[in-house]
Amino acid sequence: MKTVIIGLGAISETHIAAIQHGEFTTITAVCDLKQERVDAAIQKIGDANVKGYTDYKEMIDKEKPDVVHVCTPHYLHRDMAVYALEAGCDVYLEKPAAMNAAQAMEIVEASERTGKKVCVSFQNRVIPTNALAKEIVSDERYGKLRGIRAEMTWSRGGAYYTESGWRGTWEKEGGGVLMNQSIHTLDLMYYLAGPVRDMEGSVALRRNKGVIEVEDTAEATIWFESGIEGIFYATNCNFKDSSVQIELFFEKATLLLYRSALYLANGNNLEKLIDNTDYSAAAGKACWGNGHAMMMKRFYDALCGSDDWYCDIKDAVPVLEMIDKIYETSKNKLR
Repeated sequence: MKTVIIGLGAISETHIAAIQHGEFTTITAVCDLKQERVDAAIQKIGDANVKGYTDYKEMIDKEKPDVVHVCTPHYLHRDMAVYALEAGCDVYLEKPAAMNAAQAMEIVEASERTGKKVCVSFQNRVIPTNALAKEIVSDERYGKLRGIRAEMTWSRGGAYYTESGWRGTWEKEGGGVLMNQSIHTLDLMYYLAGPVRDMEGSVALRRNKGVIEVEDTAEATIWFESGIEGIFYATNCNFKDSSVQIELFFEKATLLLYRSALYLANGNNLEKLIDNTDYSAAAGKACWGNGHAMMMKRFYDALCGSDDWYCDIKDAVPVLEMIDKIYETSKNKLR
């Protein structure tokens, strides 16, 4: 297959590494508005035949790729994905799928209309710990899941936003800690607990006032259709990045996802059920590991006729609906 990449910021390096590690496609062209990034990416790929562009439409029209990877800022996702689909390409799309659920549904419509596939990079769904947690929820070995608690406490300073040229704004990022850092955590809550019946939340800007306009802290109470109750908290105001925690309360046991492992709570002790020992960072940054490579392989296998599950664009809409609902119900209106 012929694959091209649009957007050559930090996350594109993970895509390049995952593709080269997995050997399931060939990168034939890359694109970014900044020529220096294009040149650096081609050098990193190490193939003189890779072409460079600064206009993504020109690249798609000339190269006629099989798959387009969209690694650009959030506000560009919808238009780029739709253009690629209408050009006859399948799309691997970085999260979030779009700026809100309505935009994501436009990509769903384009996918259905063109018959082309879209995979959204919620790669944490396929790593071993989360996959086992999902299996335990499904087979009810500890009884039914009754409650879920998720917490993400990271640190992001002013330079993280100001040096990017797009983060920290409603117009280009579409939100803050919800749309960027904790969207994976919210997505796992949906993945493990199922469809949402109702939720109420709030957002706040506390740490980088005067630097950004989006939220750096958010919380929500979630009522799932199955009767499961959930609470969610996320902030970029922590002193340093801490491990995401997801606690699952079953009828007969409690499980904890923490520090790349899944634990069974046994009194005051934690029994490790599985960790991500084989989930190395061979194809990306340590905080992402091989999840991208695992999800990409599933997607490319599906393009070749496999029935393996991958995160389809429709799977990526519910978390945006959850984020939309938190903004809607928050008494503190930042936008």
